[in-house]
Amino acid sequence: VAVAMSTRRYVERHLDTAALLRCFGASQYQLVTIFSLQLLGLALMASLIGALLGLVGQAVLLWLLTSFLPMTLPPPGIMPLWLGIFTALAVLVGFAGPTLLRIKQVSALKVLRRELDPLPPAAWLVVGVASIVFGGLLWLYSGSFSLALALLVGGAVLLSLLWGVSSLLMRGMLRALQRLTGGSEWAQALRLGGRQLARRKQAGLGQLLAFSVTFFAMAMIVLVRGDLLTTWQDQLPADTPNYFAINIQPSERDAFEQAVAPRVETQSTLYPMVRGRITQINGQAPREAVPPDARGDNSLRRELNLTWQSELPEGNQVVAGQWFVAEPQGWMSEVDATASSESQTVPISVEDGLAERLGLGIGDEITFAVGSDSITTHIQSLRSLNWDSFNPNFFVIFPPGVLESFGHSFITAFHLPDQEQGLVRELVSDFPGVSLLNVDAILGQVRDVLTQVTRAVELVLVLVLLAGVSVLYAALTASRPVRAHESGLLRVFGAGNRMISRVQGAEYALLGFASGVLGALLAELATAALYLYWLDLTPRLHLGLWLALPIGGALLIGLIGHALSYSLRKQAPAASLGLLGEA
Repeated sequence: VAVAMSTRRYVERHLDTAALLRCFGASQYQLVTIFSLQLLGLALMASLIGALLGLVGQAVLLWLLTSFLPMTLPPPGIMPLWLGIFTALAVLVGFAGPTLLRIKQVSALKVLRRELDPLPPAAWLVVGVASIVFGGLLWLYSGSFSLALALLVGGAVLLSLLWGVSSLLMRGMLRALQRLTGGSEWAQALRLGGRQLARRKQAGLGQLLAFSVTFFAMAMIVLVRGDLLTTWQDQLPADTPNYFAINIQPSERDAFEQAVAPRVETQSTLYPMVRGRITQINGQAPREAVPPDARGDNSLRRELNLTWQSELPEGNQVVAGQWFVAEPQGWMSEVDATASSESQTVPISVEDGLAERLGLGIGDEITFAVGSDSITTHIQSLRSLNWDSFNPNFFVIFPPGVLESFGHSFITAFHLPDQEQGLVRELVSDFPGVSLLNVDAILGQVRDVLTQVTRAVELVLVLVLLAGVSVLYAALTASRPVRAHESGLLRVFGAGNRMISRVQGAEYALLGFASGVLGALLAELATAALYLYWLDLTPRLHLGLWLALPIGGALLIGLIGHALSYSLRKQAPAASLGLLGEA
């Protein structure tokens, strides 16, 4: 967008030069070649500088992520540099090309008649060429045509929707400013700043969208890093287990339970656990029997934790089929006698999410390798699990009488009050083979990782914010003659430097305030969707967000716009008024 706006200003400033060259016999082809080579030289220099900055940015990102990266990344090759330069040139062609074609349409008579400016390119041509180039870059970077097309079309739809919302927001803000009363300098500055924003409404809407989406992304990073995890943890019951104990041997089971039970508030069942790997699904190799998108599922690449239960575990709910029914002459006695027979299949219960990913249903057969033996099973029921309970959960549950003969250990979870933390040292001393996992410590590590990752993402968002500032600067440059003329008129009618400074600051502060409001609205909607459909939490309003983003946006964009307008405030009224006719 900044390239398109800057090119428009560039072309308008060089129309007289192009007309003069036409008077000296230059052809349309020569005009386009001359100005294209000028832009190409600038683009190459800018691309090289950008590529070097990219190397510095990558080094900073690695420095932020180095504490938890599992490996040392190789140094960047030459390909990213070429991709960066190619992207810059592609953006120049796509967003500047249609506007640059105005140069060849200039008439030699323009040196005598200034009204003979060539018509700007049709909007459909500019949007069409830009969309093709942008879609091509998406395809290049994603490697998927369908994904690039979906992003392009979906982005266009969302952009249209946000454009409408932004238009309504700006219209409401400008109407409120019209009703603002009071004769103070600040009230006058706000009214005049609002009028200047209304005169350049289309450009203002584009800048509002750019900054609001950036503010939205930054707000989401802050909320994901601090709010979502804290809110989820706060909604857990007070007696949610905060310790897991694994690798409890059968000979230690009773002693461990007697040591823990009197001193904990809650404790889950001690579940037996056997390791087993899926070797066949319906008589086929696992990766051949599942859908293509599930062939890389982790459950097919590792051993699963299997258990057996006669009763449905707490927090589990049968959603399809039926739970095991133990009858004197039923399957249990048959399994005891013929569990190793190939013709006998054992009923099992499978977690519904795993079954959905692998394309499994009631009656499907799964063969597990447990130790050196194979057990053929069929799915008798599907279960939904409460993964937020912090109790042991299992993807696959067997009935009793099948896995007991294999080597197994036990797992349990319990809530240990703060005043009983000494129990941990006793358990480590008395049961050295048992592993104790502190859930609070794990969540603390998750927060640390989130902090590191979000710092890296925030660095990228700073670059996005700088891109938004470049759009602001390009818009200011494109409207410089009109703004200079307006400042000159204000000076003619008695406005001093302080009043003009406040008007210019108010215009950009209003733009930043509206961007912050829209960014807060988008962040609230996104977090509500995360709360409802992903984390299964009750949505809540973030009042701090509605204060921080609008006020922060007003201060940030107001200060940036005020600083970029500094040169206009230093021009004499006569010079400012003369700029209106500049080409």
